[in-house]
Amino acid sequence: MKTWWAGLGARDRRILQIGAVLATLMLLWALAWQPLSRARDSLRAQAIAQAEALAWMRPAARQLAAAGGLAGAPSADARSLLARIDAGAREAGLGGSLVSVEPQGANRVRATLSAADFDVLARWLQQVSGQGVALEQLSVQRANAGRVDARVLLAEAAK
Repeated sequence: MKTWWAGLGARDRRILQIGAVLATLMLLWALAWQPLSRARDSLRAQAIAQAEALAWMRPAARQLAAAGGLAGAPSADARSLLARIDAGAREAGLGGSLVSVEPQGANRVRATLSAADFDVLARWLQQVSGQGVALEQLSVQRANAGRVDARVLLAEAAK
C-alpha cells in the first residue's frame, strides 16, 4: 500500500486525500448527524402531542373530580371482581374497546382498553366506584379525538 501511495503523483495524492475527507464527512453525516436530527424531530413532535393530550385531559379530570371522584361503597354483588368488571365494562358500552381483563391477585383486576370513548370510560369508572370497587391506578393516553387507550387497576374497596 505504501509503495502504491509513493508511486502516485502529488496531484493524485491530493485528490485522494480530499476524496477521503469528503467520504468521511458524508459517512459522519449519514451515520451520526442525520439519525440524531430525526430522533430530535420525533421527540419534539411527541412532546407537542403529549402537551395537547394533557390540555385535553385536564378539563376532563376536573369534570370527573366534580362528579364525586372514584371512591365508593362495598358491593353486595356475589360475583368475583373479575366477572363484575368484565360484565360492567361490556354493559357500559366498552365491550368493543375492552382488550383484556386480568386478575392481579385475589382482590385486584387490571383492565386494558383500546380506543375507548373517554366520556363512557369516566362514567363507567364512576359507576363501579359506587359498587365497592376502588380505582388504584389509571393510565390514559389519547388515541384520537375523544378516544383513549387506558390501563385501569381496580381493587375491592375496604369493607
